[in-house]
Amino acid sequence: MKIEEFVEENIEEINHSIGSFKVQKGREYSDIDIKQYLKSKIFDELYMNPNQLEQILEEFSKYDFKKTKVEILANKYIYYKSDLFKLIKQLFFAELNLQVEKNDEIIINHLMKNIFETIDMDERKQKYVSRDLRRVLSKSLFIATTNGFPVNIINVESGTMTANAGDSAQFLFLSRAILAGYNASNVDVRSSRYDTIIDYKGKLLKVQVKGISSDIISFKDRDRGGQGIDHNHERNKGKRITSKDCDIYVAVDKQVGICYLIPMNVIDTWPDEKINAVKTSELLVYKENWKVIDNMALA
Repeated sequence: MKIEEFVEENIEEINHSIGSFKVQKGREYSDIDIKQYLKSKIFDELYMNPNQLEQILEEFSKYDFKKTKVEILANKYIYYKSDLFKLIKQLFFAELNLQVEKNDEIIINHLMKNIFETIDMDERKQKYVSRDLRRVLSKSLFIATTNGFPVNIINVESGTMTANAGDSAQFLFLSRAILAGYNASNVDVRSSRYDTIIDYKGKLLKVQVKGISSDIISFKDRDRGGQGIDHNHERNKGKRITSKDCDIYVAVDKQVGICYLIPMNVIDTWPDEKINAVKTSELLVYKENWKVIDNMALA
């Protein structure tokens, strides 16, 4: 059976639980095959065909644009619900951005007013920073109303995109570090336990960089995945990251480029059960804290 026939026949089950399509004996297509096929399908049919997309949006409006109804449309038109959800969100953000751009000055004025009325700050100090704040708010508003940096707009294959996204986080941090004035260099050997070297005040600091897409940071390597991988074998399980691997761990928010610079000697003191999924709210002291580099170099 061709994959398009297989997917059409099983689309409701796929959208209900694609995890049930993991590689099994006798199964013709895996969840990876299905996701890639459906990603290409939605890209070819909707990104390239505005009329078809308009029809789907018209139907979606009858459901009052409720997120829970996306799966109904995905099943009807044979798309992966996650892909359709992301596409609709992208379209709505584009509309939002267009409207905000038209009313940029009014919105910035409101934001400035609300900020200064909310905080307890000397008016003379407010005037000192207001011009720069206005300029940065305008730039930040654009990023916010486009839902952050664009991701995979040319439909790169998922496995390749995962690897590329990891590289993008590494280079985002490298660019930020250089812009901040540090002598930072990329490490090209992929088997290395660190990604970047910072040469500061005569000391070399090893930095491991990971991209994050949510509010969760893990201080453990990812388990090895993919078809044919024994997920239960010890050698395929992610190892804990420690100060033996790097001096600083940097989590880069791939949506907006914010960096969390975390000293590994602090994380070394945490128990194993705590390091798998740490909320960024627990690490606010390290959010954009570039002084961590200075402190580590002088330690």
